[in-house]
Amino acid sequence: MTHPLGVSRAWTSVIASVIALSVLALTAIPAGATAVTQSKGIAQKGRPAAAVQHLGGVNSAQRHEFSVILKTKTRADAELVAAYFKRFGMLARIASNNRSLHVTGTFGSSAAAANVRFERVKIGSESFTRTTSSPQFPPQIGSRIAATSISPGVRMRSLAVRPQFLVAGPQTGYGPGDFARIYDILPVYASGINGRGTTVDIAACNNIDPKDIRFFEDFYGLPHTIVHVIHVDGTTDQFGNVPPSDLEPTNDVERVIATAPGATVNLYVVPDCFTSQFVDMFEQIADDGHAVSMSVSYGLPEADYAVFGIAEDLFGQSKALEEIQDENITSFAASGDNGSWGDSLATGLVNILDVSYPASDPTVLSVGGTTVEQTLLGTRLFEYAWGGSGGGYSGIFPIPPWQSHTPGVASGLFKNVPDVAFDADPNTGAAVAWIVSLPPPIFPVGGTSISSPTWAAILALVNQNRRSRHSTDLTNVPRALYALQGTSAYYDITVGANGYFRAKPGYDNVTGLGVPNVAKLVKALQ
Repeated sequence: MTHPLGVSRAWTSVIASVIALSVLALTAIPAGATAVTQSKGIAQKGRPAAAVQHLGGVNSAQRHEFSVILKTKTRADAELVAAYFKRFGMLARIASNNRSLHVTGTFGSSAAAANVRFERVKIGSESFTRTTSSPQFPPQIGSRIAATSISPGVRMRSLAVRPQFLVAGPQTGYGPGDFARIYDILPVYASGINGRGTTVDIAACNNIDPKDIRFFEDFYGLPHTIVHVIHVDGTTDQFGNVPPSDLEPTNDVERVIATAPGATVNLYVVPDCFTSQFVDMFEQIADDGHAVSMSVSYGLPEADYAVFGIAEDLFGQSKALEEIQDENITSFAASGDNGSWGDSLATGLVNILDVSYPASDPTVLSVGGTTVEQTLLGTRLFEYAWGGSGGGYSGIFPIPPWQSHTPGVASGLFKNVPDVAFDADPNTGAAVAWIVSLPPPIFPVGGTSISSPTWAAILALVNQNRRSRHSTDLTNVPRALYALQGTSAYYDITVGANGYFRAKPGYDNVTGLGVPNVAKLVKALQ
């Protein structure tokens, strides 16, 4: 039997050695069945279980879509598993890379195929649907399945923040030109590098309004970009409604085109923002495999996956992120907006040390936040750690090789968060155009939601520059970024704190390696 968070990672011994921090229990499996994942018994970082209010079952005839991630890339295995689900009257589409299936059926057929029951529950403030146990399949099928997204789960949390106090920067927020001066991107643009020929993927929820994007481009004199919107898991939500335009995906798109205005933007969206739908979305991104980078500005505290009883979704997301990495797509994730504290949606507890997932995944570069102010000439005046910058270390995922020899990390055993940083304070936030028919059409937005897509776009600049010099795209980007620690490619942030952790010279668990000097970073990585 395979440890649920140790498949193909050789992490089991590390996790077992810190069982007091992360207990992963496997329950008994009925004879003749293979359990793919089991996570109902996770307890993390001393967080108590939350009261569960059972709301009843689900409509067995309701449509249900989910992903099945396979252990191999063989067509024969994919067809065998697809045939199994088809026996239950379900549609099973095999990904072009043979690494996953997208299965469509009903809750009734899904329950029969996976030998599970679905239930509606309320935990804390969240009402949602989950499975009562882990999926179990016949051995011939289960032995070929690495993970599924069959348990719908809760809504992921957007990490965009509106200002609550007086805005310290421009009243519209920092525009593309402001950030280009502050972070020294102007020399990169002057050399003809603007992201042209590269693609940046964004993983988000709901929709955008193209009028907002066009207004933003026209306001700042940017070229018009065609944003390719890819709907995953349908175009309507669980209630049959078309999701509205939302601030988060709008912000993400505008941050990419503001930083790499020549890049192609693929916006992947899911309708309900469920944790399971992020598995499906990451799988689609891996299957398409077009991009140099991917940004996700959503997350949940690690421990909430356990308390909600949906850690299969965390495991599924992690497996899908591995596949994105296998396509040489570098994933960036917002580190969170609550500092070192993982305030729980499940228990309502506050001031509990925790980190946001997927930022804590070892395949991901997590991006923290700073506060930056400019001179009258628009250049950098000072910059310090933003108090909301998510940071700390994982209670699940071991430290990745590229971080394991880094001085200053809070943990030598677990993945440290964040890796890098960018401006994220909403009071010195980025300009966003959203619902432009209402005043004000452009306003500042902060949160590490602006940091993550900006870094994804910076990598597009790096790779276009490499291609212009007849080099291949940068591989193992985390290792390359950590190799530049202490160089002029970063502005080291040494002042400020996010609650428990403080900024300091070198790496810290508030701003990571620091914020970029983009011109020097692009040159160092050429």
